[in-house]
Amino acid sequence: MSEKKVMLIDGNSLLYRAFYALPLLNNQAGEYTNGVYGFLTMFNRITNEIAPTHLLVAFDKDRKTFRSEIYSEYKATRSATPDELKGQFQMLRDVLKAMNVCYIEKQGYEGDDIIGTFSKQAEEEGYECIIVTGDKDSLQLVSDQTRVYLTRKGITEIDVYDPTLIKEKYGVEPWQMIEIKALMGDASDNIPGVPRFGEKSAVKLIKQYKTLEGLYENVEGSCGPKSQQLLIENREQAFLSRELATIVRDIPFDETLDSFERQQPNKEELRKMYARLGFKNFLNALADEYIPAETKKVESSIQTHLLDNVADMVSFIDQLQQEEGIGLYIEADYHHPMWAQIKKIYIEYKNEIYELPVEGQKDKKLILFKTILEEEKQSKFLHNAKFAEVLLARYGIQLKGVAGDTLLLTYVLDPAFQGEELAAVITEQLKVDCKEQPASYLASEIRHVHDLMLEKATPELTKLFVDLELPLSGILADMEQVGVKVEKKILADIGEDLGVRLEKHEQEIYALAGSQFNINSPKQLGKILFEDLGLPPAKKTKTGYSTGQEVLEKLYDQHEIIPLIMHFRQLSKLKSTYVDALQGLIHPETEKIHTIFKQAMTATGRLSSVEPNLQNIPVKMEEGRRIRKAFVSSGKDWLIFSADYSQIDLRALAHISGDETLIHTFQEGIDIHTRTASEIFKVPLERVDSDLRRRAKAVNFGIIYGISDFGLARDTGVSRKEAKTYIEQYLDSYPGVQKYMDDIVRFGQENGYVETVLKRRRYLPDLNAKNKMVQSFARRMALNTPIQGTSADIIKIAMLKVARELSARELKSRMLLQVHDELLLEVLKSELEEVAYLVKTCMETAYTLEVPLEVSMKLGTNWYDLQTWE
Repeated sequence: MSEKKVMLIDGNSLLYRAFYALPLLNNQAGEYTNGVYGFLTMFNRITNEIAPTHLLVAFDKDRKTFRSEIYSEYKATRSATPDELKGQFQMLRDVLKAMNVCYIEKQGYEGDDIIGTFSKQAEEEGYECIIVTGDKDSLQLVSDQTRVYLTRKGITEIDVYDPTLIKEKYGVEPWQMIEIKALMGDASDNIPGVPRFGEKSAVKLIKQYKTLEGLYENVEGSCGPKSQQLLIENREQAFLSRELATIVRDIPFDETLDSFERQQPNKEELRKMYARLGFKNFLNALADEYIPAETKKVESSIQTHLLDNVADMVSFIDQLQQEEGIGLYIEADYHHPMWAQIKKIYIEYKNEIYELPVEGQKDKKLILFKTILEEEKQSKFLHNAKFAEVLLARYGIQLKGVAGDTLLLTYVLDPAFQGEELAAVITEQLKVDCKEQPASYLASEIRHVHDLMLEKATPELTKLFVDLELPLSGILADMEQVGVKVEKKILADIGEDLGVRLEKHEQEIYALAGSQFNINSPKQLGKILFEDLGLPPAKKTKTGYSTGQEVLEKLYDQHEIIPLIMHFRQLSKLKSTYVDALQGLIHPETEKIHTIFKQAMTATGRLSSVEPNLQNIPVKMEEGRRIRKAFVSSGKDWLIFSADYSQIDLRALAHISGDETLIHTFQEGIDIHTRTASEIFKVPLERVDSDLRRRAKAVNFGIIYGISDFGLARDTGVSRKEAKTYIEQYLDSYPGVQKYMDDIVRFGQENGYVETVLKRRRYLPDLNAKNKMVQSFARRMALNTPIQGTSADIIKIAMLKVARELSARELKSRMLLQVHDELLLEVLKSELEEVAYLVKTCMETAYTLEVPLEVSMKLGTNWYDLQTWE
């Protein structure tokens, strides 16, 4: 066998198999995930076992293929895909992209045909070929070089077919499996075959006559009179069935087997996918892979000097010299700084490690050490200094003199690096396995690793770290500590109102159904809708009728119970996921919610918010928007103030691309979406209506996100052909954007990264990948990152300027949140005019672009009731 092994996986088959084998699973967003989870379980197990050098997943494009054209009844009896499964196909594609696993689908053909084509190529080029599927049709592809791994039961049992096993089981050669199918047909695919001929009789005849031609040449005497008559009457049907059952092996593709060479996964994207889907086991397994293969075990025996009494602490403080600097590592009992307690502080000084046990906020040793922690001239080096600042502030200590942060420095050097913990950073930089090392070892390496990374940084990246990210960390720490005032009673009132409405809906649903049942149970709901009320079911699965959102939308006008059920579900999710959950996150000491701003998470440089995510408070439904009523100012003298950048991503695109039309549009204050509509649809500006503007808006933002014609068609509701025309007309209208797209991809291919205006880098080695789909995904990232990253850089600069101005003017007003392109502040009424002016000025002058930055402002007593303010 060749050293090259290609594994061809039937994506549809395995996903269906996994979906029906496992109970329904949901992530926190309510998306069904069981099929993807089962697929990945099988995928990981079999790829680990086989270790293929090349890998491809083949999908069916849709049900319309050349087979349905020659026989309209082909697969016509198959039930529709369950709603709970539909969304999992795209979900799986997204995971495969993150894994850098190539997948292909081809209009007019099935996944089997793609597998057949590339298995033939594999044989011709001397590859060993493994096909993984649940479809017996693939047995016709078995050869001396090709084996079929056939899933038999659930997601664990697999039979491996080679020519020997097929001979033993059926008594025929693999290619003769087509002849057998021609006679016996296939009810699942609606292949007719010859009536009354089952597998046993079909196998017997093909063993004797080899082919259909051989059988029909000797049909007289081949079997009993009745069977002969059926064969003769259905001769045309038998040959049609063979044509339907035969897997195509010569589809023209641009891709070759080399395109499917296995690549390392994009671990950052994969980590995000696993986290979103709630796949903790896969997430943990991925974390283990942070350790490079060349790492060595650490043989460390760090000796610590215990500072367990006041005298030792005084002696230690006396010997500290400011010019030396110290490394700090805080060991806490929880990861959220507003809810954690300090257990120990490890101090690295002159290559010695000192261990300070902390016993509560009144610990005298910590109070003594406070003078050092608050000394600006005493340089401190930490990992995630923001966490330390917030935590120490709760102990009455204002940490100052932070000169280095290994978390932020790692992020600036490579924003795709996945190891948020210090151990992962040390492992990456020193190539040592320190997962099981004590905190004292981690503390001993902070300054070493920091200096090592600083040597690797370019002057531009060093400036980005020192001038932007490091000072921003302190500002974010202040914002986290300040928190946002939340009225628990308002949330409780909203929750009570939702509870009353849910109960009312519940009784109305029971009345219409004629009985009480568990509305949240798909099985019970399915019985009510499709048996008791007689509504037409979309399909019935092994677990019962499908009652997913898509099914209910189709039934919306068919019974008054449907709108009630849909609204019941929306209100129920809103109550449990947001209203009830947020009440439990109000800090008992501050009566505020304190989010964590993740400064080193996104590849573009944008901030994110977690525990809770205050960037994601729902606003599409009025009931969701009402939640913002609970986010209030601190008292009668305070107001909530919002300052929001207008179309900053599009302005960044205008600046970076240098497109004259885009620049002129923003400089003249013309609405960009109206201008784009005018350019694309060839109508004067004054004749652009709301529908044309809506489509143009989708194109504008679609270009930023590297959207395809398919994606644009989905977002706008037009055909894919029409969407393609929109994109072409856009690029004709804005030639500078087309040039930017070409130039940035070329730059990325030549340099291995793209960058923002502040030279923030994102490494994209996949721009040169052989796998075209992997390369295409990297291309979208290359187009988008400089734009989104520049917007992120600008708002971070603005935050620095605002914070410094508030401090310099000794104002009490303070920043609370950053939500995408918006800053939310809490402003003293007496300071309003001054703060509004400085915020608007700081934001609009944060960075000089070829087009003006514009900021809109709103004001109110809570986050919901904000009104435009000028």
